[in-house]
This record gives sequence, structure tokens and C-alpha cells, in this order.
Amino acid sequence: MRILKATSTYLWRQATKRLALGFVLFVPFIMLFITSIDLLPFYINFGRYETNRGLIMGALLIAGVIYAIYPFMNYRSGSIGEKKVAEILAATLSSEYSLFNDVTLTNMKRGNIDHIVVGPTGVFAIETKNNKGQISYYGDSWEGIKGRPSAQARINAVRIRDILKNSEGFKHRTPLVQSIVVFSNRGVRLMPKKPPDWVKVVRIEELAVFLTSEPRKLSAQEIESIEMTIENNITNNN
Repeated sequence: MRILKATSTYLWRQATKRLALGFVLFVPFIMLFITSIDLLPFYINFGRYETNRGLIMGALLIAGVIYAIYPFMNYRSGSIGEKKVAEILAATLSSEYSLFNDVTLTNMKRGNIDHIVVGPTGVFAIETKNNKGQISYYGDSWEGIKGRPSAQARINAVRIRDILKNSEGFKHRTPLVQSIVVFSNRGVRLMPKKPPDWVKVVRIEELAVFLTSEPRKLSAQEIESIEMTIENNITNNN
């Protein structure tokens, strides 16, 4: 497989920032905590302000969990999941296929597309989730996971298609862009109730099989043109 855009360090940078914020919040919490234990030599009696010390400690602890630790774990998990998908695609797909990771297109105001795969079987917009545990979905309504990953995958597919449609080579015949949500954590238990419209939901071990089992739709020349169009419409936000 040809890697046309490598996985960026964006998620790891965000995770590191949150970890630094956690340090900033937890240092004063620890200082207040050890000065509140009268058996320690660091004990300080705040007198009538003891209640305020407890309130400040509680506020620092809650803020650390909400704004630092929880986001850090989410960013770290997301980064691990995207890396897993990129590695398994690179190891299993042939050189007929190309892969773009962490893509922000010129028609996107924010966010990114986790992966774009281009090959003889078509163009694929892939949304990666690294969640584990039981996850169920009924169309675009999901339980056990934050947000609506199927809707996000479909929006990203439309963005890619719009880029291609506005290019010179595909004004008369724009290729369909397939939306995929892939779960990279093998500990996930998917409980589908109704598949979302125009979106394929797969586990990571099923992804390469799905990509290669589709009918061949694109010629080598069309693949090259699609790759060039995507490359020309990638911003440097990541």
C-alpha cells in the first residue's frame, strides 16, 4: 500500500497538553492536601478558612478529572486506534491502494478525516473509534459511545465527493465515496439494531476484507487523478 499522508501527531500533542494541564491543577491540590494532615510536618492550620481549603481542593480535583485526565485518555485512545488502522491497512492492502491519514480538506472548517483509502474498488472515508465494551446502534442513534460516528463518516464522505466533483476530471462522473466506521479495539462488542444509511460499520479485522471485496470501479488513471485532487486540497492544519 502507498502511504500518501502519514498519521500526524495531532492527537498526541493534544493529549500532552491535557497532561500538562493536569499537572498544573494537581500540584496545588497535592500541596493543599499534605498541609491538611496534622500528622505531617507540613501541616498548616487555616483556622476558620479550613472549609475554604476543602472546597478549593475539591474544585481542583474535579477540574483535573474533567479538563485534563478524561480528555487525555480520549486523545490517547484515539491516537492508538488510528495508528492500528493505518498499520493494518499498510500491511494487508496491495500497492494498487493508497492511504491518506489525518486529513483536513479545504472545504472543512474544523475537524479531520481519520483515513481516506483510494483504490480500484473505490474511494473510502474511514472514521476510526477505539472504544471497547458494548456498543449498539439504530441508524445514527448510538449507545455506549459519545456522538454519532456514522453521521460523521457520512459527512466526511460528502466532503471528499464535493472536492472531486469540483475538480476538472470528475465534473461529468463523480465517483461514489463509501463511508466506513471501523472499531479498532478488539474488546468492543457491537450490537447492531439497524444499520445506518450509506455507512458500513466494521471491526478492524474486517476492514481490509471489505475494502478489497467491493467490485472494481476505478482505473489506474482515475485512481491517480483522485489522489492528486485530494493531495491538492489538503490543508496543513494537522
